[in-house]
Amino acid sequence: MQNMIEQIREDLTKAGKRLHKQGLVAGNAGNISARIPKTDEFLIKPSGVSLEFLKPEELVVVDLQGHKVRGELPVSMETPIHAAIYRTRKDAQAVVHTHAPTATAFGIAEREILPLQVEMYMRLPNGVPVIPFERPGSRILAKKIQKKIAKYDAVILGNHGIVTIGSTIQAACDLNEMIEEAAKIQLLVNSLGGAGEGEMDLASLKKRFMILEKPENNAEDV
Repeated sequence: MQNMIEQIREDLTKAGKRLHKQGLVAGNAGNISARIPKTDEFLIKPSGVSLEFLKPEELVVVDLQGHKVRGELPVSMETPIHAAIYRTRKDAQAVVHTHAPTATAFGIAEREILPLQVEMYMRLPNGVPVIPFERPGSRILAKKIQKKIAKYDAVILGNHGIVTIGSTIQAACDLNEMIEEAAKIQLLVNSLGGAGEGEMDLASLKKRFMILEKPENNAEDV
């Protein structure tokens, strides 16, 4: 068990550096956590520590109620959000919260991110919803995230950032990066005059991508 926990610590610190390198976090912003298998605990980045310089031994062990179990540094104020997600989604093994610039801008504008490109649609066919702003780390915000995350693998926090979950740390990070890319694409499409409100919505996208649900016809043209 101890070797496994040490590996999770290493994976989280590497993921933190990756998120910083991708420009999804800056300074001490953002957070990352991972469930400790076969326990009711998880590891999370402590308060006041940059993901760029996070060390494995600095990660704090927390229970599913958000109480610190082990660790020298104070827990993040956003710990209740992570705990609420793990209580709600038994399949979630990792939670990543970043301030991805473009996706965060969509939250400020109160615009959901749509699955405009095929890869995004295949992963998140219902897009990424926006949760209206609440005080960071508050119980009210945790409850609102808990309600949405039951049906979505990613949410946008109004005037704050985005949260993604995954079956692994890498999967949660990959999804975070995918959403930021999708936000950039949607912004470009909007600037070209397409995908505006009333022109492109989930219903029309689902109709467009219906072909993905049909078996491919490999017969030669005649």
